[in-house]
Amino acid sequence: MNRRKFITTSVGAYAGFTFFAGANTTTSSNEPRLACIGVGGRGKHDVGGIKGAKIVAVCDIDSKPLQAAKKKYSAKAYKDYRIMLNEMKDEIDGVVISTPDHTHFHATLMAMSLGKHVHVQKPLAHSISEVRQLMAYAEETGVVTQMGNQGHAFEGIRLIREWYEAGLIGEVQEVVAWTNRPKKGVGFRGERKEYPNPAPVPRNVDWDLWVGPVVDAPEYAPKAFHPVYWRGWWKFGMGALGDIGCHTLDSPFWALDMDIPTRVDVELDHVNPIYTPEGAVVKYTCYSKTAKKDVPMTWYEGPKKPPQLKLLSGDVTPHQEGGLMIIGSKGIIYHPRMRPESPRLLPESLWQSFRTTPSMRPAKKYPRIKGSQMDEWIRAIKGEGPKPGSSFDYAGPLTETIALGTLAIRTGKAIDYDPKTMTIKNNDEANALLQVEAREGFRVV
Repeated sequence: MNRRKFITTSVGAYAGFTFFAGANTTTSSNEPRLACIGVGGRGKHDVGGIKGAKIVAVCDIDSKPLQAAKKKYSAKAYKDYRIMLNEMKDEIDGVVISTPDHTHFHATLMAMSLGKHVHVQKPLAHSISEVRQLMAYAEETGVVTQMGNQGHAFEGIRLIREWYEAGLIGEVQEVVAWTNRPKKGVGFRGERKEYPNPAPVPRNVDWDLWVGPVVDAPEYAPKAFHPVYWRGWWKFGMGALGDIGCHTLDSPFWALDMDIPTRVDVELDHVNPIYTPEGAVVKYTCYSKTAKKDVPMTWYEGPKKPPQLKLLSGDVTPHQEGGLMIIGSKGIIYHPRMRPESPRLLPESLWQSFRTTPSMRPAKKYPRIKGSQMDEWIRAIKGEGPKPGSSFDYAGPLTETIALGTLAIRTGKAIDYDPKTMTIKNNDEANALLQVEAREGFRVV
């Protein structure tokens, strides 16, 4: 079966809605018309950052943020994005998706099938099979795509790559990243060993639509899932690694031009089949096309902390939120927190030499992004700039790398992975999770 036939048949009929493969992707005017799915929480921030485009439709399963957005943007309001996209397909040019991980795939696929440009929050999708399908369909339709890992538009990520390629840290030896999540209170509520007791669903929430494609989902419970605390539940999120990895591991993945890993090892105290454990260590083996060798990349989360932090001693104090080190034979590229906002070189002597010696500073090889990542996407829609740096052809392999790590945490077992066949050869449990079943009404048939 060829690609066009597969796409047409797989998205041809869907819960009463029609999908059109290869739909028109032109923009109506110099001010693209956007529909926004998810307008509370992170979505409120995303929608608030839109400039140079007109918001004509908003959608949320929670009537409180929905009505606020409807009033603020004078937009049509919907609680079911499937109805919105079907009714508004001739009145919109792009779609912004700021929903929990488990709903990214279906909403994104439907938007692209209608020829709409898409910005979707990280991670790109909830399973590796979904990631691959979105990548293929983005290429098929030619729409402008972008995953919302905002740091990919920062100058910092470009500095990191330029410093590395200029040889400022010598030959790369390893990458180390860490986060304090799933720290209680930062999108998580502490590890859960069982689902909470169900409670009546608030009148402002459509729980069935929030669950979306998830099969055998737990019943609603307050302060357990919606609106913030879904990230740790495997049914809905991808844990701390899925939450933060697309930010922190973005810099080394891009700067070192890494391939999808073929080996993932994991260290954790216990396996939790329904919720991410409190802490884990994930060790990737990734081939770097620039270094021309495998480079170890290790991720620490929760109370687990890298022993390499001692290399920062005396120069900087590690940020409590997390950070990144690209360790080379001559020095270290370091940035605190989750995104590359303020990278620097270590040790301090190297940093001071770099700052006071103009000849050490490499040329700005990689174009800088004016404004925000959302600005980058909107300019590309208008034809005023190149495709976004975190378009699906890049964001897909990054998300696949993240997803392999979450599968190692979820199963507590190492992974030997063949990216060409999308097969895990040594972990049947993880291999079965490469694809997820969807509920009727959210199923590709």
